[in-house]
Amino acid sequence: MPDMEENHQNPRKHRVIHWNPEDEDAAERARSSKRKLIAVGVSAAVFVVLLVSVIAFWENPDEDAKALTDRLGLTDETVPEVPFQQAFASRSKADLELETANSGLEKIRQMRVNHPVLTTKLVAVEREFLQGEDLMRRKAFDRAFETFRGVNVQIEDFSNLVEAKLATQEMYDNFLTRVDELKPSKHLNQEAYDDAFDAASAGKQFLTEGSFTASKTKLTEATDKLQALADSISNYIRENAALGHRYIAQGQGAKAIEAFTNLLSIDPQNENAILQIERAKTADDVFNLVKKGEVKERSESFEEALVAYQQAFQKDQKSAKAQNGVSRVRRKIENRDFSKYLTIAQNAEQSYRYDEAIENFQLALAIFPDRKELADSIVKARTDKRQSDITTLVTRAYALESENRDWEGARVIYQQLIDMEPSLQEAKDGLLRTGKVIRSILRYEKYLEIAAIEAKRLQYQLARQSWDQAMRSKPDYLELTDEAKRLQQHLITQSRPVQVLFISDMATWVSVQGPTAKKPTKLKESTMNLLPGDYRIIGRKKGYEDIQYRLQVRGGVAQSPLTVICDEKL
Repeated sequence: MPDMEENHQNPRKHRVIHWNPEDEDAAERARSSKRKLIAVGVSAAVFVVLLVSVIAFWENPDEDAKALTDRLGLTDETVPEVPFQQAFASRSKADLELETANSGLEKIRQMRVNHPVLTTKLVAVEREFLQGEDLMRRKAFDRAFETFRGVNVQIEDFSNLVEAKLATQEMYDNFLTRVDELKPSKHLNQEAYDDAFDAASAGKQFLTEGSFTASKTKLTEATDKLQALADSISNYIRENAALGHRYIAQGQGAKAIEAFTNLLSIDPQNENAILQIERAKTADDVFNLVKKGEVKERSESFEEALVAYQQAFQKDQKSAKAQNGVSRVRRKIENRDFSKYLTIAQNAEQSYRYDEAIENFQLALAIFPDRKELADSIVKARTDKRQSDITTLVTRAYALESENRDWEGARVIYQQLIDMEPSLQEAKDGLLRTGKVIRSILRYEKYLEIAAIEAKRLQYQLARQSWDQAMRSKPDYLELTDEAKRLQQHLITQSRPVQVLFISDMATWVSVQGPTAKKPTKLKESTMNLLPGDYRIIGRKKGYEDIQYRLQVRGGVAQSPLTVICDEKL
């Protein structure tokens, strides 16, 4: 992969990172191989010299001791004699540490070193081990014990270092795989992609230098940034899917196709999007047929309504409105011929509409005066009316909540119910529930108003925070007004960085103060991404008068190049 990623909006220089090690430049592979070969050769030579010295000693015990110690870099000193019991105990301890060190050394020799830092450490461990063996031969068991104990510590440290190197390398390899998968969609969050690239470059450099902990930190950062890009992709897919479904429900097929096509540009294998595009092709016809069915249903022309719903369902068998319409109208046709007065009276009584029930029972009794059960029903309805008044008010309050979203009206009724029946739990719960919703609406309207004021004052960051607070407070059912939608779009526009071209003479220190601050820098031409807002541009050059500019950056407005050069001498 090239060291520079091209961004048509904001070119950004990337540090060196090989996205696909298989495709690296041949010259670089040759240099890397040569360095590794030299490191391994030096390490092997040191190890062979040490090993040959030890073997020579065992094969020629009469060899001059001083020659051997000089070759190993050891001090040839006389070992004082100690009592037998003490010497036996010391040797036992030393033998135990030697056994452990020998076993550990065999293990680390088999590890994948292939790194200069690791090779150097391995040679150091080998040398220390040979020193311990020499001390054992000279019966310096206490010193040998301490030496082997140090070797065991070094072996453990070396093992941990190798594991850290392998783990870090794996993180880097996984990053390369992941970034290749996400690269086609990087435009959805270019900043996260660039940050991930930079962090991975630094991580690779640390890995090469043998700073594995620092490398892991940077590669973890790169992985996190890459996840931010993945989240942006997921959000884009989710938003377009929701938009497409909404357009299908509204009978706007062309817009639905556009939304799902946008989704497929990021996720070409999305089977649901492909299916929804097919639905969208008939969305306009289905929508019109469902509307026709609803009109006929409301006018009680049930047969015509049924035909319209069935035609809509044939065109789109995923349409819930069409399917529900067919079922609902069929039931109405079946129930249409029920007896009116008695049925109305009985339904009203069951629904606690006692005035309506009494009226219809009386109408029925007027037709059949001898029907004593109807007279008894009237008496019972009048007896239950007092209790039904409470139930009716509860029902009305629930209807105001669920159907009309009239929270104030429902709250008034709940208060009336509490005055009538202080122990009524439904009323207590309703009073708390409606109060909570009313407070949420008030908070939503308050923060929305604050966001609008802050936007007019050009305080876009504060305005965006207030907008977010408003959205968190907004009840789910509440739709945004046209004014709120315009404010939302305005804040989105003013939250996007604007590219500003700065021109200077590479001698003037240019600093940017404002919503997006830039440290003083010398430049020839530089494009900076600045958040909308008011800025103060300062130019300073030794021996020259300082210069200052006021710069207004507005979203959606192209910025002219700004020349910052101090040219008036003091």
